[in-house]
Amino acid sequence: MTSNKYIACHECDLLVRLAHLPEGCKASCPRCGYTLSANHLNAQDRVIAFSLTALVFLGLSFMFPFLTFSAQGQDRTTMLLQSITVLVTENFTSLAILIFITIIVVPALYLLSAIYVYVSLKSSRFFPGTRALMKLIALLQHWNMADIFLIGILVSFIKIISLADVSLGLSFWSYVFFIVSMTAAALHIDRHQAWQWIKEKENIPVLPAPINGLHQGCHVCTEIADVQKKICDTCSAYLHVRKKDSLQRTWALLITGVLLYFPANMLPIMHTNFFGEETTNTILGGVLVLWEHGSYPIALIIFIASVMVPIGKIIALSWLCYSVHTQSKKSHQQKTQLFRVTELVGRWSMIDVFVVVILVVLIKLGNIMSIYPGWGVVAFAGMVIVTVLAALSFDPRLIWDPIGKEKAV
Repeated sequence: MTSNKYIACHECDLLVRLAHLPEGCKASCPRCGYTLSANHLNAQDRVIAFSLTALVFLGLSFMFPFLTFSAQGQDRTTMLLQSITVLVTENFTSLAILIFITIIVVPALYLLSAIYVYVSLKSSRFFPGTRALMKLIALLQHWNMADIFLIGILVSFIKIISLADVSLGLSFWSYVFFIVSMTAAALHIDRHQAWQWIKEKENIPVLPAPINGLHQGCHVCTEIADVQKKICDTCSAYLHVRKKDSLQRTWALLITGVLLYFPANMLPIMHTNFFGEETTNTILGGVLVLWEHGSYPIALIIFIASVMVPIGKIIALSWLCYSVHTQSKKSHQQKTQLFRVTELVGRWSMIDVFVVVILVVLIKLGNIMSIYPGWGVVAFAGMVIVTVLAALSFDPRLIWDPIGKEKAV
């Protein structure tokens, strides 16, 4: 890696002089604590190896039985893709597409892009499209929900273990190893390190430090450029001092999330038919049923992920937007940490959606017992998506602007 270069912190825009990092070391921003770069041991080889392994396990997870459900003398064996096809037959096509994209398409694209980029970095000839796929990797990581889907399966087991016997097929274990391998690959991908290798491959010169801190940091690769420059020399992304209309877009998405929150909690998320008698369950109703049956840990998980996290995320982002609007000069570090937590946990609210999907797929025993999705789960999935978009649209550098204008960086 090029030594003694300047980069702009992705979260507070502090100009930092970054020296060469030995393998196994990382560099953090001295002002906000954001990890600027991490030089992992044998990163290129490990990313390729783990990504290939994950793709093999993902392919195997389609070939064998995923789960087997046994109750009242009836057995039901399901494959992984049946979680998609059952929703289509129930006329919940939009939800089926969302599930298919987040647990299969996005993870597969993420792994294929990682393999292409890192093979290109190791080869003598730089492959076309490497920079575009590196940008795609950063985008896809926010929508990869395969790990949440796995937790949803485990929660579903605990909810139905008293009603039936559930056995795990070979595809389930293949999916587990796929997630483990993909996580290992993701942990070895460092955005700054990868872009440095790309710069060296294409012989892009290292820019000198801007005079008097007059610079703008690229939101994609964190490289610095003159404030008048429009296109980043390293990644070809459009440059902007701050995300355009960040607060307005964040407020609009938060309001949409609030509007979706009410039908998500008032409408049934699933319908249960037990010996011809149909009952409906809302999110809070399902939590209360679990609590009454003594499943306290699962009830708490669902309550935290499906009720507290969405509300907390909306409140936290609203407060951050308000503090930026009022140019507050207090608690910058705490606000940045709050934003990181909000961005990290937001997608985990999808766990309740995945639990409903698994129950719908497994419990199809005719008039004995069957579960069908409700429109509440669609509203809830929409709320999760817009709140994730709200976190992505918020520019954390705005938090530090009041202090940044007063102190040279």
